[in-house]
Amino acid sequence: MKKRIICALMAAGIAAMALASCGGDSSSSSSGSSAAGDTASASQPETAESGETSAETAIDMEGDPYHVVFMYLNISEGEGYNEVAEAVNALSLEEINMETELLPVSYGTWASTLQTMLASNERLDLFFDTVANAPTSISSGYIADWSDYIGQLPNVVEYYGDEMEAGRVGDFMAIIGAVKERPNNSGIICRTDIMEELGYSLEDFADVDPSNPASYDIFDEMFAAVKEAYPDMTAIAGQQALPSLCTYDSLSDGFGVLEDRGQTTTVTNWYESQQFKDLVSISKRWYDAGYYSADAVTNQDTGETLLKAGNLFSFFVGIKPNTAQEKLAQTGYDVTVIPVAGQTVYSSYGYNAFGWYLANASEDKAKAAAYYNWVFQSEAFHDLINWGIEGTDWVEDEEGFAAYPDGMDGTNYRYHNDLGWIYPNQTVGHIWQGNPANIWEMYEEDTAAAVKSKAFGFTYDPTNVTDYVIACNAVNSQYQKTLWFGAVDNVDEAVQTYNDALYGAGLQKIIDEKQTQLNAWLEANGSAE
Repeated sequence: MKKRIICALMAAGIAAMALASCGGDSSSSSSGSSAAGDTASASQPETAESGETSAETAIDMEGDPYHVVFMYLNISEGEGYNEVAEAVNALSLEEINMETELLPVSYGTWASTLQTMLASNERLDLFFDTVANAPTSISSGYIADWSDYIGQLPNVVEYYGDEMEAGRVGDFMAIIGAVKERPNNSGIICRTDIMEELGYSLEDFADVDPSNPASYDIFDEMFAAVKEAYPDMTAIAGQQALPSLCTYDSLSDGFGVLEDRGQTTTVTNWYESQQFKDLVSISKRWYDAGYYSADAVTNQDTGETLLKAGNLFSFFVGIKPNTAQEKLAQTGYDVTVIPVAGQTVYSSYGYNAFGWYLANASEDKAKAAAYYNWVFQSEAFHDLINWGIEGTDWVEDEEGFAAYPDGMDGTNYRYHNDLGWIYPNQTVGHIWQGNPANIWEMYEEDTAAAVKSKAFGFTYDPTNVTDYVIACNAVNSQYQKTLWFGAVDNVDEAVQTYNDALYGAGLQKIIDEKQTQLNAWLEANGSAE
């Protein structure tokens, strides 16, 4: 299995745009040593005191180890974390002669910790963040341009190829995307036992598509059957709803998009499109029928939480190839995943929404980049930060999956993150038990099947319209959930009020700025229509 995954990465790198996958045998191999050697021996740039790079001088990996500060998302603390940190440090010293200082942050502390460190120029080499913060980090001098150190990233380049261009903001390569699902897709997650009891299967929903509003009528039928069989059960809930599905290139924030799945280069306001009105109308129908709960707009519980509690049939959420396995682990229920967005869209945001940055506070950016390249292909590194110490926190089962040791589960583990989607390259580590053995091939097939936006590679810089973006976000906070869940008296009037508020907050200024930047990008990249 390990060698098969590595082979898949190599094939994907050789034909990045085709996103090929590769099969192989299941014998074990060490994924760290050869790439570390490549990094040390290749003629690649290093950072001089002036900050410039030299393509003729290789990095000196001998002598005193370079000390890397690596920030990562972590939900486990205590003894388990300390052992993992020691093991990662020992691994990096052995394979690339670098010391590792893991800097764990939780969801709750990540943003404040990162901002404090960046603002104070505190020692930091590599960190994760959203692309939304890239323009500020560039203008504040917090981050380095990855393209200056591209020679240190052979494994990353081999995997992503030209897709790395989606990490640029203007001419500045700010971010390297984490390897995760990349197309934007949406679905409704349903309890399989109740679906089957009521006589429904996934095949019944094969024709659901936002281009045909009537195709959603089958959900009305199923929800009505649920309410009849289980009068006290909520048919559908969660934090997202049908009008939030993505059939366009959002151009990062959704304030001005490329409709038709990104197959146009004209920036428009999707919130005044007929498709948006149709989806709000469907949500209103479901709300009026009582399929949504009366407190749908104000309820803060996620669909996963409500389903786990046992009194919810379905919820709307972003989906990926292994969503069913993920939701089973989160809720305890077998679920059926019903796609509702039609063909998926692959935009720059699918690549760069979350990813990895090279800090300007790094004392040796070339070595920090080489460290990231090693991390990107290291099975042992990802197993350690994701699953913990092998034999203590996880074991390899007979089929080669990672699994809890006997006597341990999701309630009593010592160290277990399951946060691969925000780590550099989860596909090189062990797959957790319960997922398909070919899950990463499924991810690549999903990407290959998506419609690639004509603006793929373009990321707009909102610096010139920051005040308008803030104002439009405030409008969303006021109106959006009410519309999303259909809790309105009249759809046309509610949508008009929403759009009037957006335009009053400066939406047209944002659209104009996006169009100007996109036109310049299209001209520079030879893609203008």
